[in-house]
Formats: sequence, structure tokens, C-alpha cells
Amino acid sequence: SDLRAALIAAEAAIAAPTPGRSADWTTRVHTALLGLRTAFSEHVVTAEGPDGLFAQLEVRAPRLARACQRLGDEHATIAEALTEAERALGGLPDEVREAVLSVLALLARHRQRGADLMYEAYAVDIGGED
Repeated sequence: SDLRAALIAAEAAIAAPTPGRSADWTTRVHTALLGLRTAFSEHVVTAEGPDGLFAQLEVRAPRLARACQRLGDEHATIAEALTEAERALGGLPDEVREAVLSVLALLARHRQRGADLMYEAYAVDIGGED
């Protein structure tokens, strides 16, 4: 997915060495964060839009409405962390790395919970037939 590719690019950007190349490093991290924000924004639209994933899941599996709401609530937290990472760009590389790592960790957990939700909606048989 675009989001997964953006996560990989952001991790690669912050892992790059900085000594003697801090301006290039900062540009690379900034570019990676822009890509991450774009991919994340597309993810939010896909999930929360009127015909989005959450709307579909709430029809297919109403029991999962709360889980959809929790995932939707995480979007604001992740967007805020992205903004903090962007603000950190003027700081020391270690501070920037920590801010970006916070975003990556939030997104990794969010993707895991999303995968669990999809499994619950589409793979778990709750019919109880023998």
C-alpha cells in the first residue's frame, strides 16, 4: 500500500547518517514526511469517507462500530504526531528521529488494529453452526 511504502521511506530517511550532510538529511526526512502525510490523508479518506471502510464495516458487522470509532479517533492522534514531527525538523537529528519514530510507532499499532478489525469483520464466523 502507499501508506506502507511511505512508512518504509520515512524509516529509511531517519536512519540515514547525518554527519556532514545535515541539510541533505533534513530535506530527505522532510520529503519522506510529506509523502507520509499524503499517504495517511488518503488512508483517512478511504477509511472515514461516506462509502469508506468504516461505513462498510458498520453495515456488514455492526458489532464492530466501536472498534471503527476507536480507529477513527486514532487518526487525529496520528495527524497531530505528524505535525509534531514536521515541527521538529529544525531541531537536532536525534530529536527529529524520535518525533518521526513516534509517528511510525503510532501508525504500526494503528495498522495492526486495522488488520485485526478486518479479520474480525471478514474471517471470523460468528454464526455458531456446527
